[in-house]
Amino acid sequence: MNFRILKLIIALSLFTTVSLWAQTEDENILREIKKMTYAGFETAERIVDTKLDFNHNWKFKLGENIGFENPEFDDSDWRVLSVPHDWSVEGKCEEDNPSGIRGGFYPMGKGHYRKTFVLDETAKGKRVKIRFDGVYMNSTVWLNGMMLGNYPYGFTTFEYDLSQYLNYDGKENVIAVEVDNSVQPNCRWYTGSGINRNVHLYITEQQHFQSFETFFRTVSLDENTAKVKVDCRVVSNNYPESERIKFQLLPTEPTYVKKDAKVEVSLKNATGEIVAKTSTEFRLRDYEEKDLNFEMTVQNPELWSDKTPTLYDLKLQLLVEGKVVNTENHKVGIRVIEFNNTQGMLVNGEKVIAKGVCLHKDAASFGTAVPKDVWRFRLEKLKRMGCNAIRTHGPVDPVFIEVCDELGFYMMSEAFDEWEKTWEFGLSESPSGKLPYTYHKYFNQWAETDLKAMIKRDRNHPAVFIYSIGNEVPEQRYTKGPETLVKLRDWAHETDDTRPTTVGCDWSLWGNQTGFMDSMDIAGYNYPDRYYPNLYEEQHEQYPDRILLGTENYITLKNWLALRDNEYVVGMFLWVGIDYLGESHRWPRRSWEWGLIDLATFEKSMYYYWQAFWSEEPMVHTAVLLKDVEPYKWRPYDMRSHWNFENKDMDTVFVFSNQPEVELFQNGKSLGRQKVDPDTYKGIYVVDFKKGKLESKAYNGKKVVATHTIETAGEAAQLGIKNQRENAKFNEDELLFLTAEVQDKKGIRTPYATNEITVSVEGGELIGLDSGDQFSHELFKQNVRKAHEGQLLLTVKPSGKGELKVRCSADGLQDGVFAVKIE
Repeated sequence: MNFRILKLIIALSLFTTVSLWAQTEDENILREIKKMTYAGFETAERIVDTKLDFNHNWKFKLGENIGFENPEFDDSDWRVLSVPHDWSVEGKCEEDNPSGIRGGFYPMGKGHYRKTFVLDETAKGKRVKIRFDGVYMNSTVWLNGMMLGNYPYGFTTFEYDLSQYLNYDGKENVIAVEVDNSVQPNCRWYTGSGINRNVHLYITEQQHFQSFETFFRTVSLDENTAKVKVDCRVVSNNYPESERIKFQLLPTEPTYVKKDAKVEVSLKNATGEIVAKTSTEFRLRDYEEKDLNFEMTVQNPELWSDKTPTLYDLKLQLLVEGKVVNTENHKVGIRVIEFNNTQGMLVNGEKVIAKGVCLHKDAASFGTAVPKDVWRFRLEKLKRMGCNAIRTHGPVDPVFIEVCDELGFYMMSEAFDEWEKTWEFGLSESPSGKLPYTYHKYFNQWAETDLKAMIKRDRNHPAVFIYSIGNEVPEQRYTKGPETLVKLRDWAHETDDTRPTTVGCDWSLWGNQTGFMDSMDIAGYNYPDRYYPNLYEEQHEQYPDRILLGTENYITLKNWLALRDNEYVVGMFLWVGIDYLGESHRWPRRSWEWGLIDLATFEKSMYYYWQAFWSEEPMVHTAVLLKDVEPYKWRPYDMRSHWNFENKDMDTVFVFSNQPEVELFQNGKSLGRQKVDPDTYKGIYVVDFKKGKLESKAYNGKKVVATHTIETAGEAAQLGIKNQRENAKFNEDELLFLTAEVQDKKGIRTPYATNEITVSVEGGELIGLDSGDQFSHELFKQNVRKAHEGQLLLTVKPSGKGELKVRCSADGLQDGVFAVKIE
């Protein structure tokens, strides 16, 4: 890196990004500059092309702060922090908070952020943009007192061009952001509040690639080759010698400047080898945009799928007069996904079932400001269950999609939870929604912008395989509902013609009558067993040309068998993969509690039942069914995977397995070997409780291929700390996920313990402390928490290389210590 660029980066006491819709067709014509003074084309050292992390050294204050957008505003008493930041999760869970059951009773409100930075002269005359990956919600951004714009939807990525209003000559610049999440309820689940995703700053030359206009896709595959296509848009603003254009009356009056330009496109594999490249040369005029298209052939490609998530590095470079002035890099995958009404989904020509779960955007103590490695940890657990697909609700954080690419998940990218109708017919002739202040307030003005922004941002990710343009929208019951659906569908196709659309429909019988179900590319069914005893069979028989997908499903065996045994169904998405804040049904519960994994990311017994359905690895798991607990539609069994009971609490013991036979042992004595019914995936044993061990074994023929043991715990005596991550590298770039357990003297977790545990860390920082307790109202951002079922999850960020030590303590128990060397 040359000295000037290094100086520029150091001078930025900031670190962030740009805006998506700020550039208009007239943007450059309105510039007030006769001649640009930068020398970017005279000396390569003056060319600037950089993307900076803009997350640090923000100032924040909650509440009304009149005049905060003015550069001279006194923010000396404001809190200094880094984003992503969710202020709601820092607050107290209270019954009278306006967010109510939808927001998990957490505080929302209004908050303000400010960031001061200085730009070196090297950036003068360049194009400077800031990008927000997401701000929830209703954000307004100012630069040096000038309002740049307002963005209502809290899930969309957006950017603004800062160039026109920046100060140089050593003067400070002030970015000010208002986040208004005060009007409640505005969503059906917990959203968090604040700049809760990453922020980036881009500094480029006046000739550069347009944000989000690059589009990579695989157009064909044969036995040994893949053909891929790349589209991009080059924006050319003014050159140094360009004429000012302002009030000229005739288009013939300006004298335009043209220069030799070239775009080079290359594709590298994981070892850095260039496997395909192409380029085109052209004359590039000032004040114009140019769309370019490329095709390349890749020999012997390594294909992306859920089992082989191979990624390539796509690189685009723009050269003007022989000098590289802008570079774009993307992680992409080579794959072809096809859908039809007989085979469901084909990935690279092979039948694949989408074994999916639905997920929301929060991660317990992180709220919705979730580090990428936390998402990786969570999705790794789902992967071990055999899950290969995720359905999101609203546009997600870009880092989440990156994890799906890297681990191999098919991701349904969902735009909206509502359009402009409410559930009750005739309630309003104005736009109305599921709740008073939800997206219907913005739909007519913003739907096209938000939908296209999501698709343009997501379409280069191989994980993204379907766009959901709505979820349980009441329009499915209205005769004009298909008109709105077709409008959204066509916008999606305009932006990406390679992926189909769907809508999660919970009133498909109505949708059949209105034509709604046949207006989308793939017919999405939420809870099909509410209407159809055999789920998909009736619909396939009645509508044989439809492609069918379970967009939201109960976690029952029946739902899995209906997918497994009908190959024309694309897949399913269970509600829900991991418990989430909000939709809590009633106080004092703060969250949804019927997921496969709890809030603290501990697997529930039901997780292992679905692992038996989905995993291709041999497995067995013992779970105890509780007595006299009524089944619930989202929880068919109430089970626990421990052995501390009384007989009055127990019903039967289940042994889940995907193998032909299982055997259960109690204190070393066999209780019998059973064949596993391939349609139930379990053995069932009636067992009298006796202290000791239950051990289950799974057999394939005579060979034991999997075992699982649960053991009675004694009195709590100590705390133990275990590493949760199977593939932990213990380096400074990776978070540590540790379980703090209340244990007996033999090291067995005591499953009913609720001891208050205090955590201290040397050589790192405790950034998350979680329990699976749905009724806990303890503050998240502290180092003390009560155990739930005898355990807590600790998330620790190393401060650098060297020894990291974690200590857990509780009254009356021996401390637990975990020490590791961070490389």
